[in-house]
Amino acid sequence: MFTQNFFPASSAAIKKATIPAREDIPLEEQWHIQDIYASQADWERARDSLPAKCSQLAAFQGRLSDPAELLACLTLSEEIDLLLLKVYCYAHLQQDSDTGNTTYQEMFGSVLPLSDQASMAAAFIVPELLTLPEETLSAMPHALPGLKPYDFFIRKLLRQKKHVLPADKETLLAATGSICQSASLAYTTMVNADLQFPDIPQADGSALPLSESRYSKYITSKNRHLRQESFHHLFTTYLGFRNTFTSLYTSSIKASQFMADTHNYPSMIAAALEPENIPLAVYDTTIETTRAHLPLLHRYTALKQRLLEVDELHMYDLYVPIVQDLQRTFPYAEGCQLIKQALHPLGTAYLTDMQQGIDSGWIDYHENRGKRNGAYSRGIYGIHPFVLTSYDDQYNAVTTLAHELGHAMHSFYSDRKQPFVTSNYSLFCAEVASTTNENLLLEYMLEHASSKEEKLYFLNQYLEQIRATVYRQTFFAEFEKTTHAMIEKQVPLTADVLEELWMKLNRAYYGPDIIIDDELRAEWSRIPHFYMPFYVYQYATGYAAAVTLSHKLRTQGEAARKDYLAYLASGGSDDPIALLQKAGVDMTCDAPLKITFQKFASCLDELEAITK
Repeated sequence: MFTQNFFPASSAAIKKATIPAREDIPLEEQWHIQDIYASQADWERARDSLPAKCSQLAAFQGRLSDPAELLACLTLSEEIDLLLLKVYCYAHLQQDSDTGNTTYQEMFGSVLPLSDQASMAAAFIVPELLTLPEETLSAMPHALPGLKPYDFFIRKLLRQKKHVLPADKETLLAATGSICQSASLAYTTMVNADLQFPDIPQADGSALPLSESRYSKYITSKNRHLRQESFHHLFTTYLGFRNTFTSLYTSSIKASQFMADTHNYPSMIAAALEPENIPLAVYDTTIETTRAHLPLLHRYTALKQRLLEVDELHMYDLYVPIVQDLQRTFPYAEGCQLIKQALHPLGTAYLTDMQQGIDSGWIDYHENRGKRNGAYSRGIYGIHPFVLTSYDDQYNAVTTLAHELGHAMHSFYSDRKQPFVTSNYSLFCAEVASTTNENLLLEYMLEHASSKEEKLYFLNQYLEQIRATVYRQTFFAEFEKTTHAMIEKQVPLTADVLEELWMKLNRAYYGPDIIIDDELRAEWSRIPHFYMPFYVYQYATGYAAAVTLSHKLRTQGEAARKDYLAYLASGGSDDPIALLQKAGVDMTCDAPLKITFQKFASCLDELEAITK
C-alpha cells in the first residue's frame, strides 16, 4: 500500500488559564477538515465503498504477467490506497482534535478493519510480480507509458525480493496489521485520553492544571518550584503505570520482531533500514559520532549550572533558557509573518505557496480539551497537508510551527510534482525539510537580535536545539537499539531493566554536573516515538543534513535554492541517500554530524565569551 507520511514533533503549550472545549474554538480557526469530505455522510459513503473495490482488486490475481492487466491492477490499487488514505485521515484528524469524543473514536475504529482488508486484497501483487522472470519484471515500466512511473517501485521490489513471502502468506500477514498496531493504539489512547495529572498547588492557594502540553511550558519557567513540582507530578504519574507501559512497549517490539523474522531480516533494525537502502552503518555512525562529542554537552551543562546560579543542576533545570524572557510574544499572525521573513532564502514561490496554505485552513493551532499532545503534519495526496499544533504565542510555538510547515511544504511540493506512487518521501528524508525551516528561523533571529539578552537567548536556543534534536534523539536511538537487541536475545524487558538502562544513558550523555532525578526513570515511557521503531535517529540525521542545507541556502543563493526545491519535489522517486546527495549532503559519512557539532561548539564558545 502507498500511504502518506505522518510526522510528530515536540509539544507546544497554550497560555490560557483554562483549557477550552473543542466546540469553543471558532470553526475558521480550525483546520478545514471539510476539504477531505464535505460531511460525515460523504465520508461514510466513501468508507462503505472500499470493500467492493477490494473485491475487484482480488480479481486481478494470476493476471499480472500481462502489462495491460498489471497497469489496470496498479491503477485500482492506487485508487483504493488513496481512498483509504482520505477515509483514514478524516477520522484520524477528527479523533486527534478531540480524543475523548466517542463518535470520533467509533469513526476511527471503523476504518481500521478496512485497512486490513485493503492490505489483504493487495497482498498478492508483490509476491506475484516477483514470480516473474527478473528480465520480464524489469522491462514492465517500458512496456506501456502508464507503467513508467512504477520504475523505481519495481527496482525496489527486486532489491527486496528475498524478504517477500508467497502470496498466501503475505495475505495472512496483512490481516494482522491492526493487531500489530494494538499496543501503539492502546498507548496513544491511554496517554492522551485517560492519563490524568494532578493540579500543581500554588502559594496563594490556587492550582495550575497540568497536562503534557502545559508541562512543556512549565519546565521552561523561571519559577524553580513550578519546574520541580510539574516534573515530580508528571513523572510520578507515569511511574504509577510503569508495568503497564513496559507491557505495551514490549508488545510493540515483539510485533516488530514477528514481522522482521517472518520477512527474513536478520534483525529489526535491518527491517527498518533496508527497505529504503539505508546502510546500517549510518545508524551506528550517528551514535558513535555523537558519543565522541559528548564532552561538548558536558561543558554545556556545566555552563548552564553557572549561569542559572544553582548549587545543583537538576534535569528540571535543563530546559530553562539562560535569558528567561524576550519581553515579547508572537501572536499567531505575527508568528506566521516572522516565519515568512526567516524563510526568505527559499524564494518567493515557496513563501507564496506557504501563505496560501496558512490562509486555506491547513493548520489547527488552538489548544482544546482532549486535543492530541504535541504537533504533527499529515499530508493527503490530492487534497493538501494538515498541521496540528497548540500555539501559545511563545517563541517555541513559532519554532514548532516553522518545523511543521517544513513538513507540510515538503508534502505539498512532492504531491504536486510526483505521481502517487512516488509522492511519499521516506522517513529518513522527512525531518530534513522541517529542521531546515527551524534552522533558517534561528539564524534569522540571531542575525536580528536587538540586544545582548536576545543574543544570549537565541544562542541558548541554538544550543538547546542541537541538544534536544541531535544529542537527545541519538540517546533515544541508542536506547531503542539496545531494547530491541535485548528482545532479539530473549532478555526479558521489565520495568526495572528499562528504567536502569534509561538512567545509565542519561548519566553517560549528560555527564557529572547534572543530578539525574529519580523520577526521570519513568521518562522512557513518555516517548511516543518508541512505537515507531527506529524512527528517532532520523531526527539527528535530519538535523545534521538541515544544518548543511540551511548554510548553503543562506550563502549560495539561487543554485542552492534550486537544488533544495528540486529535493522537496522529488518525493520518494529515488533512495533517500541519493536524493540528499543531489541536494548536496552525503549522509553516508560523518561530515554532516561533525559540521553540526562544530556549530554547537561555536555557539558554546560565543556564549561563554559573552557571559564571562
